[in-house]
Amino acid sequence: MYGWRARLGVLVPSAIVVTEPEFNLMTPEGVSIHYHRTAFRGGNMKDLEKAEAGIVDAIELLTHIQPSAIAISGTALSFFGGYASDKKLIEKIKEKYGDIPATTTSTAVIEALNRFGVKKVAIATPYMEDVARAAAKFVQDSGIEVLNINWRNKKTALETGEIPLTELPALVAEVETPESDAILISCTALHTMAAIESLEKEFQKPVVTSNQATMWHLLRLVNVNDKIEGYGQLFREF
Repeated sequence: MYGWRARLGVLVPSAIVVTEPEFNLMTPEGVSIHYHRTAFRGGNMKDLEKAEAGIVDAIELLTHIQPSAIAISGTALSFFGGYASDKKLIEKIKEKYGDIPATTTSTAVIEALNRFGVKKVAIATPYMEDVARAAAKFVQDSGIEVLNINWRNKKTALETGEIPLTELPALVAEVETPESDAILISCTALHTMAAIESLEKEFQKPVVTSNQATMWHLLRLVNVNDKIEGYGQLFREF
């Protein structure tokens, strides 16, 4: 039987092509993942506001599989509303569909940084500038000092998905500083999984990425605690 350990539901922004391939890399034996999409192609803060309205309703089809837990993938979808907006989104889901364990990418990222005891972080992003600044404020308001953040002004998730892995070291180097406790690469539309180990080796500190943190937190919510090799210290240590 598929999903004998856990059956997970993941809501994905409609134009992101990275989530399923990267999540599948991190899926342990006995866990099945089932995806549904919500309308969002990427963009600025106004685009995010339009997308937010459909998220809770889109979850309904995922509930038909009676999931062990649900994740709303898409970092910006859960932080653009400001501090604690991710938790409010989770509460809306539980109010409508019952007490299903749930997380969002923003929730997972903060949880991952807290597990490492991070006090100061450097953030690398492909976002539009206004979205990047909202990301920095969300992390800062969550109690973690943001030392640096950058952006690439990618207007769509498809554009972001075309950024090659070879560009990630330079993207990170722009923001990295010896004072940071960790590096956060924020955006579920960005390919990162195959680069995490090499980035941790190069910069000598934990690297947390949006897809990595979301899958890690989703698994831990259902007590699947496998130590998965190849995708960074987060999966090995916590």
